Amino acid sequence: MKKNILSKNLKLVILSLFLLTSIVNISAYSIFEIYENNQGNFINNHDARSAAMGGTGTAGGFNLMDSNINPANLYYLNNEKEIQFNYSLIKNSENRALPMYNFFDSYVDESTYARNENFYNEFSFAAYKSFIINSSKINLGISYKPILNFYSDYQEEVRNDENSDADNYPPIIAKNFIESDGFLDSYSILLNYGNKYISIGTELSYLNGNYDIERRIHWSDYAHQAVGSGVLTDNISSTSNSLKGFSTKFGISSQINERIRLAVTYSPKITLDADLEVNGNTIESSDDYILASRLRFGMLFKPRNPFETNFQLDMEYIQNSDIDDLYDDTWSFYVGMEHYVGRAIPLRLGFRHEASIQDNSITLPVITAGTGFEITTNLHLDLAGEYGRREYKTLDLFLDSYYNHQNLWSGIEPTDRGWENPDKVTESFFKIFTSLTYKW
Repeated sequence: MKKNILSKNLKLVILSLFLLTSIVNISAYSIFEIYENNQGNFINNHDARSAAMGGTGTAGGFNLMDSNINPANLYYLNNEKEIQFNYSLIKNSENRALPMYNFFDSYVDESTYARNENFYNEFSFAAYKSFIINSSKINLGISYKPILNFYSDYQEEVRNDENSDADNYPPIIAKNFIESDGFLDSYSILLNYGNKYISIGTELSYLNGNYDIERRIHWSDYAHQAVGSGVLTDNISSTSNSLKGFSTKFGISSQINERIRLAVTYSPKITLDADLEVNGNTIESSDDYILASRLRFGMLFKPRNPFETNFQLDMEYIQNSDIDDLYDDTWSFYVGMEHYVGRAIPLRLGFRHEASIQDNSITLPVITAGTGFEITTNLHLDLAGEYGRREYKTLDLFLDSYYNHQNLWSGIEPTDRGWENPDKVTESFFKIFTSLTYKW
C-alpha cells in the first residue's frame, strides 16, 4: 500500500514540474535555418512517445499525434475516442568563432566572438473519434500544430583593435542583433479507413502564419565620440511575411504479420501565398513560399520477447530542389526502440540524423530517450528528451567592412573575409517533450 502511495506521489511531482515548465513563455531557435536558409525550423514531431524513439512513427500508431506523421496510424488506436495535448521546450546554444593562424599560415586556435543561449516552446493538440463498421474502422480526427518555427535571437559585440590586457578589453564600437518570430500553423482534418490487413489515411490542412525578421546595428557612444557627431547612423532593417495556403499528406500502412508492419507517406510540394513587407512597405512579388515534398518509409518490428518490445526504423527523402535548384535533396534517418521494464515502465531510446538543405554535409545527429506512465485510469503522460549537436562553417552575418570608419581603428583596417577564412559555428539543442493523453 505504501509503495503505491509513493509511486502516485512521484508521478504527481513529475507532472507538476512539467506543468510549471509549460507556463514559461520564452522563445528562440537556430538562426541558421531562418536567416541563412530563409526556411524556418521544421518541426519533425510533437508526440513525446515517438520523439523518445528518435522521431519514428511512420509505422507506429501508438499515440494520436502519430497520425500527423502518417494519417493511416489512426486505425491502430485502441480507443473509441482520444484527446492529446503536447508541449515542448527547447534550449538552443550557439557559439561563433574566428579561426586563428600563425605567421606560417598554420591553424593555431579559434577565438569566440559571439555566444548565445536561448529557449522557445511549442504547443499542439489533436482529437479523434472512431466508427466501427463490421470488421473495419473509419476514423475522423482534427489537429492543430505548428510545422515551422521562425523564432530566433542573435546578438554579438564588435570591438576594435586596441591593445588589451588581463584587466581591459578593446572598447565596444557596435552591437549587432538579428531577431525573428512567428509560426506557420497547420489546422488539419484527418480521415482514415482500415481493417486488419491495411490502413489508408489522408491529412487535409489549412496553413496560416507569419514571420518577422529584424536586423539592427547600434553604434556605441565610444564610436560616436571617436568618429564625430552625426557621422554614424544606426542600421535597422525589417522584413515581414504573411503566409497562407493548403497542404495534403497521404499515408498507407500494412500489417504484414503479427510482428512486422510496413508504411509509407507522401507529402506533395506545398506552395503558399506570401505577402511581403520590407521596412514597413508592401512589396509586390510573384514569388511564393515553397515547402519541399517529402517521401517517408517506415517499419515496425516486434520480436519474440517475454516483455513487450518494439523497434522502429524510418527513412525520409526530402526534395529540397523543389524550393530552389541551389538546395540539396537530403535523406533523414530515424531509429527507435521501446522496451517495457517488467510489465509497467517503458524505456524508450532513439537516434535521428538530418542534413541541411543548404549543404547536405552539414548534419545534425540527435539522441533521444523517454518514458511514460498512467496518471489515472484514462489519463496518460509521456515524457521525452533529445540532444543534438552540429558544427559548420559560414560567412559573417555582419560584414567587417561596414565598421571601417576613420579613428575607430589604430592598425589594419577591417576587410570582409570570404570562404578562405570562414567562421566556425557550433550549435547544440536540448529539447523536452510532454504529451498528455485522455482515452475513453
